[in-house]
Amino acid sequence: MLRLIHQGSRSTVLASLVLTLTLVSDAVLYLLLPLFFDSFGLTVLWVGILLSANRFVRLFVNPWLVPWFQYFGARTALIQAVVLASAASLSFVFLFSPWTLLFARLLWGCAYALMRLACLHYATEEPERRMINLGWYTSIQEMGPLLVILLTPLLVVHISAQAVLLLAFVLCLLALIPALALPVPHADRGVSTGAQWPWPDAWHRLTFLLCLLFDGVWTVILAPLLVATGWSIPMALTVTSALLVFKRIYNTTLGMLTVRFDIWQHDRFWLVIALGLMLVACGLMGLQVVLLASVLGILGHGAFMILVPKLLSDRVGAVLERQQTLNTFTFWRDLAAAVGALLASLLIAWEVAPEFYGLGGVALVLLLFSLRLTGQK
Repeated sequence: MLRLIHQGSRSTVLASLVLTLTLVSDAVLYLLLPLFFDSFGLTVLWVGILLSANRFVRLFVNPWLVPWFQYFGARTALIQAVVLASAASLSFVFLFSPWTLLFARLLWGCAYALMRLACLHYATEEPERRMINLGWYTSIQEMGPLLVILLTPLLVVHISAQAVLLLAFVLCLLALIPALALPVPHADRGVSTGAQWPWPDAWHRLTFLLCLLFDGVWTVILAPLLVATGWSIPMALTVTSALLVFKRIYNTTLGMLTVRFDIWQHDRFWLVIALGLMLVACGLMGLQVVLLASVLGILGHGAFMILVPKLLSDRVGAVLERQQTLNTFTFWRDLAAAVGALLASLLIAWEVAPEFYGLGGVALVLLLFSLRLTGQK
């Protein structure tokens, strides 16, 4: 099947397959732990700790990722990540102590950080195919979690939750196949530089704000906001689930269209459209028009997240600089997700979510204005 894929995209496809196969073992936990925590010998508090630990650990390991890649190379780092993800997945199959499971989640966070940077590295390696390869990466990485959302409720009815976790572990092991199929680099093992703090430029700050607004906070606050505007709890949960599924299907479709058609030929124009959609979404969220705002936010955020890695890669030349700017991009995206989950609970408790999105819209305008003033392209 790989023969049907352009030579310049094969590494991206293989790395993305590794990521989506291993992501299943993470995605199932978000569905199973909140419902079956008693079966895992956990309390509700431990559920929150375990589901957030993998995000927070990525913030601490991020400064060392680029030196790690310099020393081992993307292929070896990806294989190491599969081993870590498999070990983390196996821990939940055998139901070790909560502290062991916490360690497993930390391992998973490290594995995901390595896999994601490897995918972005391969996707942006060839300048002339960056947009197409980012399309492959965007569409393939969404397939595993999307299937989890759609199939896990059916599988749990017919087989046990433990069997679902075992299946996820098997998929982690299968991820070794595309990882080992990646081409072996000809260069000798490099000498890594020291850890470097991922300090943001204007585009990274913009990424943080938009991921905070339309990923970290939005995911948690969506159902409560719908209830606050008059929706019943069952309907709010149904609509929230439908929007989350729509988001993944949209991102997958967007990636496939990017691979098949040259839809981003005027990428600057589409970036402006994406930012405009999210700015309007901020205003609508401030007015509590939640459903329409969510749809516009999904449309804009999906396009933004596929366009910005190419923009960041095009601005630098050397491999090291490219890895550093992409690593900084993923760091501030992770920070937005981690902070957003905590911030959302405060916004719900204080009932100030509309005001937060209004201020977010103002902050977005100011950031865009600063980009214009500094002339960053």
